[in-house]
Amino acid sequence: MKKYKLLQIAITLVLMLSVLLVSNKVVFGDEVAGDSKVSITINKRIWQDKAPENIQNTGEVLDFGGQPLNGSEFTVYDVSDKYYELIKGSNQKTAIEQIQSDSNQTAPIYATKIDSKVTAGEGQAVFGNLQMKNSSGRYNVYLILETKTPDNITVTKRSAPLVIALPIYKLDTNQKPSDTLNLNIQLYPKNETSKDVKEFVNIGSFNEVKIGNQSFANVTTGDILNYKLTINIPANIGDSNAVTSFKIHDKPSDGLALADQNVQVVGLTQGNDYSIEYTSGGGLTVSLNLSSNNVKALAGQKLQLTYNMKLTAEVSVNELQNNKASVQINNSPEQEITPPVPVGTGGYKFIKKDAQTAKNLSGAEFVVTNKDQTKFIKFSEQKNSKGEYVFNSWVDKESEASKVISGDDGSIKIIGLSNGDYILNETKAPSTNYVLLEKGTVKFTVEHGKYGSSELEVKNTPKGLLPATGGSGIYIFLVVGTFMMIMAGLLLRKSRNHS
Repeated sequence: MKKYKLLQIAITLVLMLSVLLVSNKVVFGDEVAGDSKVSITINKRIWQDKAPENIQNTGEVLDFGGQPLNGSEFTVYDVSDKYYELIKGSNQKTAIEQIQSDSNQTAPIYATKIDSKVTAGEGQAVFGNLQMKNSSGRYNVYLILETKTPDNITVTKRSAPLVIALPIYKLDTNQKPSDTLNLNIQLYPKNETSKDVKEFVNIGSFNEVKIGNQSFANVTTGDILNYKLTINIPANIGDSNAVTSFKIHDKPSDGLALADQNVQVVGLTQGNDYSIEYTSGGGLTVSLNLSSNNVKALAGQKLQLTYNMKLTAEVSVNELQNNKASVQINNSPEQEITPPVPVGTGGYKFIKKDAQTAKNLSGAEFVVTNKDQTKFIKFSEQKNSKGEYVFNSWVDKESEASKVISGDDGSIKIIGLSNGDYILNETKAPSTNYVLLEKGTVKFTVEHGKYGSSELEVKNTPKGLLPATGGSGIYIFLVVGTFMMIMAGLLLRKSRNHS
C-alpha cells in the first residue's frame, strides 16, 4: 500500500513537470524562463493622403493594406523601469499612453537604446532575440520608434510610438488573449504621404492646343506665366538627427525662366526661415532654415510658393517648354514633381526677293499686325543670338510698332507668336527702284511646330525703265551727221559748178 502511494506521487510529479515544459517554455500561468527570447517584425506600410484608422495589430501576419515602405529606420528602446514606475497605483493602458506621449518627437531620456534597423525587402525590419525578462526577473517593456523616414519620399505622418509590454499572447478566434505565447510578434506601423503639386495658375488665360496626344498652352514671349508649388513638409522636420537639409528646386527648360525674383513663400520670411538661390538657368532653389521655429511648426503640413515665369528670347519655338520642380531631403536624389501643362509658341520666316530676278533684297521695312490690322506688334529692342525678332507686346498704333528689316540675305525671322493669322505690311521698299507693296498683301499663319519649315517669299516688282534719250553717246551721232551733211553740200556745189 505504501509503495502504491509513492508510485502515485511520482506519476503526479512527472505530469506536473511535463506541464511546466510544454508550449514555448510556459511554466504555468505567465511564468517564463529567464533566458526566453522574442522576435518582433516591423512590417512598414504607407498610405497616400490618409491611412485607415481602425486597423488593429494582432501580433499575427495580416493583410494590412497600404504599400510596403523601405528605408525607414526603427529603433528599439528598453523602457521597463519607467513602465513599472508608472503602473504603480494605475493600470497598463495609462502607463503605455504616458510613454507614447513622452515619445512623440524623440525617445525620452529614460529610454535605453537596444538596436536600430532599416526596413528593406517588403518593408520589413526584424528585431530577433529580444529578452523576454530582465535581470530582476520582470518582463521587459519595449518602445519602438520610427527614428528616420526615407529621403526619397516625404512622410507627412510618422508611425505612432509602439509600446510592447511582454509577454504577448496569441489571440483566439474571439480576438481574446489565449494561453499560447507569441514569440514572433508582427507589427504594422502606418505612415502617410501626400503628393507635391505644381500648378499653372493662369492657364485659363491661354488657348489650349493639342498635337497628337500632347496638349499645351499656346503663349507668346511676352506673356507672364503664374505658377504655384504646394510642398508637403516631413513630419520629422524638427528632428536634426533625421532631417539635416530640405530644399525645393525649380528647373525650367532652356526656353523658360523666372520673369522676376519676386518669389513668395507663404507664411515664412526670407532670411529668417529660408534662403533663395537664383540659378543661371532661370530657375531657383529654396532652402529651409531647419532651426527656425516657423519651419518646425510646419511638420506634416503643406507649404506654398508662388512665382512668375516667361519665355526667353532664346526659346526654341519648335519645342514645348516644361517647368519642372523637385524636393530634395538630406542631399539625396530629388523627388520629381509632376510638371503642369507645358507651353508652346511659334514663329515665321520670310525672305525678300526681286520679283523678276529672284535676287535677295535687303533694307525693306515692315510692321506686323493682327489679321484685322487693328493691332500692331512691338518686338524686343534687340534681336536674339539667332538673328530673330522676339515678340514683346501688342500696341494700338502703327507709329508705336517695331520695324522689322530684311537683312543682307533678304531674310526676316520673327518668333514668340501664338497660333493664328497675321499680316506683314511693308512700310519701306528695298529702294526707290521698287514698288511698295500694298497693305494687307502679305498674309501668313503661325502654327507651333512649323517654324522650321516656314519661309515665305516676299517679292518686290522693280519700277519700269523708259528708252534712253540722252547721254554721251549722242555726240558721236551729231558729229557724224554734221560731217555727212557738209560733204553732201560740197558735192552738190561742185556738181552745179561743173554744169
